[in-house]
This record gives sequence, structure tokens and C-alpha cells, in this order.
Amino acid sequence: MRAGQAYDNEEKVSRSEMVEQLLNAKQTVMTVNFRKKIDNDYVKNILSNTVADQFTDAKKLKNLSKELISGKSTEMTCHLVKCEGKLGRSAVIDLNAAPQNNYRQIDHRTIDSLVLKNTKYTVK
Repeated sequence: MRAGQAYDNEEKVSRSEMVEQLLNAKQTVMTVNFRKKIDNDYVKNILSNTVADQFTDAKKLKNLSKELISGKSTEMTCHLVKCEGKLGRSAVIDLNAAPQNNYRQIDHRTIDSLVLKNTKYTVK
């Protein structure tokens, strides 16, 4: 099993408690599930792949709207380099990216789950 993805316990916590766990992670390998920033290419891709009948069905339209507003869900195995406050951003090193381009930022407000030290934390 890959480091940072295995867990035995699962806890539902508030976002601020999850960010507190992230801030205390130091060099521990972790897996973070978060939503990416929405950009024009993402919106164009979603809308171009949408079938016309989704615009007439209220439930499908609601799901499409939610997807466009929240952004693409992304999972990253990484370790912490630097943090900027509780609800700011964290600089991390993506362990699955090429070494010359592996520095990333995670916005704390978009984190959905965190696997750290054998525990998976999810937002309530």
C-alpha cells in the first residue's frame, strides 16, 4: 500500500480542525482531496461535454451547476513545505509530479478530506 493513502480510522471534523491537522503535519506524507480553482478552460470543457437534455431536466441541471461552481475534485499525495495561516494556503511538494515542477499550493477552504498519520479526516 502507498504511504499517505492508508488509514485505519476515519473522523468527521470541522474544516478548521482539519486545517489544524494539516498545519501540524510537517514532513509527513499525506493525501489531500481538494477542489481545483475554476478557470475558463474547465467551464468550456464541462459545457462542451454536456448533452442538451441536461439543460431541460431540473435535477441534471442542478448537478451541472454544482459541478461548475465547486470545481474539479483532485487528489494529491504530498508533504507540507510552508503554510499561510489557518484559512490561507499551503505550499506542498507533489510526490507524483516531475521533480523539476512539483511545488503546488492548496487552498485550505477547498479541502474535502485529508489522510494523515493513519487517519482519514473528512469535513462534516
